[in-house]
Amino acid sequence: MLQQGNRLYGDGQYTDAINKYNKALVEQPQALEPKFNKANGYYRMDDLGEAIDLYQEVATGSKDMALVAKAKYNLGNCFFQRGSKQRDSDLRKALEDMRTSITYWRQVLDIDPKNEKAARNIEVARLTIKDILDQLKQQQKDQQNQKDQQKQQQQQDQKQQQNQSQSKQDPNQPQDPNQAKSAQPKPDPNQAQPKQQSAEDQQDKQQAQPQEQQVAPDAAAQEIIDREQQQKKDRDALQRARYREVDKDW
Repeated sequence: MLQQGNRLYGDGQYTDAINKYNKALVEQPQALEPKFNKANGYYRMDDLGEAIDLYQEVATGSKDMALVAKAKYNLGNCFFQRGSKQRDSDLRKALEDMRTSITYWRQVLDIDPKNEKAARNIEVARLTIKDILDQLKQQQKDQQNQKDQQKQQQQQDQKQQQNQSQSKQDPNQPQDPNQAKSAQPKPDPNQAQPKQQSAEDQQDKQQAQPQEQQVAPDAAAQEIIDREQQQKKDRDALQRARYREVDKDW
């Protein structure tokens, strides 16, 4: 099964090769070579997550240091590839993956100091990290500039609002009489309006009021006067009767 899988892998038929490796692992669950080759198949299919898991199992489970070095080297390649893809979406995650790739390649050099590929990959990763850091700095600078512009715009808007408010409330500002007149509230058409008196009504009212206050005659006083006049007539008549002879009937 392992050899059949290797032939399929060499032909670029990675899915079929992985199926053969799985069958080989069923027959020999502890075998690490089929697992390593299976990880290679996933790497070729760009399934980096699955490949990383399998390479880590090989690197931690194998006693063959040559195989461990190969697994760690490929782990470095996986993290480098994943970091490269993340540069457009998340620079910080890309930076983290680049640093992880260097960590694995250094472990390869610890096992095999003469591994020129691992040493060269470390230099490539370092240059990439420097580029990412420059991008992060520029990104932070652009964000800060954007915040400063927004803050400046807000300050200008607030200042403009304050100026408008002061111009409305400042009593020293010249007022337009026409504007002040128009600003007076209009009467509510739904409320009863006081009746406007015409000029004739006002003139009649003024004529009805005497220029000088006159006291209306008192009816009781007139009666007293009339009574006194009548009494005076009676006294006069009685006085005249004293000088006239009366008829006696005795």
